[in-house]
Formats: sequence, structure tokens, C-alpha cells
Amino acid sequence: MKRNAVLIGSFVILALVIAVGSILWLSGNDLFSEQKKARVYYQGNVSGLSVGAPVTFRGVTVGQVTDIGIQMEPGSLKTTVPVSLKLQPSVLHFANEPAGKTLDVHELVQRGLRARLASQSIVTGQKAIDLDLLPDTPAVLLGGPGVPEIPATPERFGALIDQVAELPLRDSVTDIRAAVQELHATIVSVQHAVDSAQQTLAAGSKELALTATESRRTLTAATEAIRQVQGQSAATLQAMTRLADASRETVSAAQPELQRAIVGTRQAAESARLTMDRLADITAPDASLRTELEATVADLSQAARSFRSVSELLEERPNAIVFGKGRP
Repeated sequence: MKRNAVLIGSFVILALVIAVGSILWLSGNDLFSEQKKARVYYQGNVSGLSVGAPVTFRGVTVGQVTDIGIQMEPGSLKTTVPVSLKLQPSVLHFANEPAGKTLDVHELVQRGLRARLASQSIVTGQKAIDLDLLPDTPAVLLGGPGVPEIPATPERFGALIDQVAELPLRDSVTDIRAAVQELHATIVSVQHAVDSAQQTLAAGSKELALTATESRRTLTAATEAIRQVQGQSAATLQAMTRLADASRETVSAAQPELQRAIVGTRQAAESARLTMDRLADITAPDASLRTELEATVADLSQAARSFRSVSELLEERPNAIVFGKGRP
């Protein structure tokens, strides 16, 4: 029994030692060091900021929020939200300064120290206070003497958030929902059109396949016909070549006779021309031969008339050639 109690007591003491050691290890030397207090006054909404929220300087934790209150003026009912901070001087200090020198918040404020709300998480909406040196930002002090005051600056996206808050989000959501529904209907109709197009393409592919088969058959038949025509054309060309060669040989063989015939024809033409010239000379009006021919023709005509008279007389009187013309 006593042994179990000793074991339990030892376990409890060990657990306390571990807890105290963890606290001391996590807190470091700041547990027993002096901490500086400061205050920030906000005139707007600080939703998302809670006690225990971290205070950072350019991302480095230098303290935490210890208290959040509300101050209201009796006459104007103007409201401010004072936020109390606890800063760790060991984290924020000037370089090359003695280790025992305390943090002077007033000096830092004069040199541009400002505080603004910063979002820790967009999902949860939790916020923290971020400190930074902004010497070009005017310092607006709202508190009185006592605890050092750090001037507040608006959030980086505060104006944007306020503008978004003023937007008609419900109407916008309704319009977006209607647009999404129309888009869905359009997508469905496009899908139907795509399906119809695919069916048409499938049917067209079958028709094209059949057409390609028929075209292939026609091309094959045409190729065969062209091959036959080429063969026949080759044979015809060979026959025409042989005929041309035979004609050339025939012409070559008959060329001497043709030349002689041409020479004879030429000579006959020349003789005919000379005859015609002579005939023209004979038949000329002033030609002596023509006169003689005309006299001869006249004599022949007279002789013919005399012969006709004698013949007529002999027909009438056959004995006239014996007894003469005067006797009956």
C-alpha cells in the first residue's frame, strides 16, 4: 500500500516537473522578463479579432492581444474599440543597443510604427494585428495619456471588402445561378447536337465507305479499260508506222517515174502552149493565113453549092450528065 502511494506521488511530482519545464521552455526567458504594454484604437469593425490573437511584426510574433473593449462618447455616441497589446522587448529591439535597454514605443511611433488588422485565415475569418514601420502614413492618436498608443491604419483589403459587402450579392448569386442553368441547357443542347452529328457522321462514314468501294471498283475497271486502250493504241500506232514506212518506200520507188511523168507533162504543156500561140497567130484578124483560110472556106462553100446543084439536077434528070443540062 505504501509502495503504491510512493509510486503515485513520484508520478505526480514528475508530471508537475515536466509541465513546469515545458512552460518554461515554451515561454523562454520572457516568463520572468518585463513586457511592454501598448494600445491600439480602431474606429471600424474588428470582427475576427479575439483575445490571445498574435501580434506580429512583418510575420514575426512579438506579442499578443490581452484585451478588447468598447468606448463610446456620451454626446455624439462615437464609438472606438481599444485593443490592449502585450509586447516582448526581447524580440523587438534596435541593433547595437545594450541588452538591458527597454523598448520605447513612443520613439517607434514617432519613427513610423503602425498597427493594422491582418487576416490569419480566409476560411475561419480570424484576424491578428500586424505591426510595421510606415513613416509616410499619418499618425492619428485617439487615446489619452498613460499606456503608449500605436496608431492604427486601415486594412490592405478593407476598402475592397467594404465594396464587396455593399454589392447585391443575392441578386448576383441569382443571376449567376440563372446563367449556370442556361449554360447547362446550352451544354445539353450542344451534347444533343454532337450526338446527332456523330450519328450523321457514322451514317456518312458508311455511305462514304460504300462510295469508296464503288469508286475503287470503277477505278479498277477504268484502269483495265485504259490498259486495253493503251494496248490497242500501241497496235494501231505500230500499224500506222508500218503503213507510213510502206508509203515512204512506195513513194521512194515511184519517185523516178513520177519525175519523168512530171517532165513529160511539163513538155506537153509547153507544146500545147506553143500550139495555142500559133493558133492565136493564125486566127488573128490581120493574119495572111487567116485570109487564105477564109478564101479557101469561101471556095469550098461555092464548090459545095455547085455540087449540091449538080446533085439536084442528077436527081431530077439522071441523063443530064450525058445529054447536058439544056436537053430534057
